[in-house]
Amino acid sequence: MSAIRAIRTTIAAWLLATTCLAAAPAADDDDDGGDALRLTPAQVEAIGLRVAAPVAAAPPRRIAAYGRVLDSAQPIAAFAAADGQRAAERAARLERDRLRGLHADGAAAALRRVEAAEAELAAAQAARAVADAALVAQWTPLARLDETARQALLARLRDGRSVLVRADLPGRQRLAVLPERAQVRVDGVEHAAQLLGALRNGQTALPALLLELALDGLGAGVPLAVTLDGEPLAGFLLPQAALLYDEHGAHVYCEEDAAGAADRRYRRRAVELLMPAGEAYLVRGVDADDRIVVHGLGLLWSMQGGPVTDDDD
Repeated sequence: MSAIRAIRTTIAAWLLATTCLAAAPAADDDDDGGDALRLTPAQVEAIGLRVAAPVAAAPPRRIAAYGRVLDSAQPIAAFAAADGQRAAERAARLERDRLRGLHADGAAAALRRVEAAEAELAAAQAARAVADAALVAQWTPLARLDETARQALLARLRDGRSVLVRADLPGRQRLAVLPERAQVRVDGVEHAAQLLGALRNGQTALPALLLELALDGLGAGVPLAVTLDGEPLAGFLLPQAALLYDEHGAHVYCEEDAAGAADRRYRRRAVELLMPAGEAYLVRGVDADDRIVVHGLGLLWSMQGGPVTDDDD
């Protein structure tokens, strides 16, 4: 019975729209926004049109990224190896300086022993430089940390208190400004992650970020959904029911006062969709003092032979 009642309601609404269209005056076309539909207050009430003002907002730009948990043993081993190279370089320098001193004092330190020590120091310096370059290339954000902060992070990784997450950004060739915040979804729950910085290397050409997630129990290779909050994006919030679409993009209907009459004019206007925001959309192309149709849009566009809308009213 409820389905039959819904069908009857729909038929009645379309009959009402047809009646209103027959009674409505001719559309105006003296505005840059295209044809305007003029309705009397009685027709507006019969159709059930409701308007609302857009809400100014500047939420952070939301960037979707694909995350993957990294093997914590890799950075731990890489930095431990680099520490070993630096220790070897220090030992080689001390030995070279010791033999130089002995040779200068006339002790039994042959010149060739000094030259051999210098060669060993040069080899140690080269090995340390290669290790440092590899760290900067593979673990750029960690290599840029000061020693105290880096050792504290590596300790958290060793203890299993944190994991590193690589976040790839599909559809982007570069990331000019680093996001301010990062959220990682694990089992349907959002967790805040610390943004360490941008990675240089990777198996793809996509830009990637390195995150620290203070969560245990995640194995290497686990895929994760990551959301990044970038710079604020200014616009106006509109409910999704206020938007209609065609091959040219998204549009809304604005209510205008008909000069010298009680009638209302409704004119279609193109808007730019910036991003979804819950049950609304952040758009550009409207102003705070506009009156946007938010209810009854379906009957309104049908009276004008308009495009597709998500509004079922």
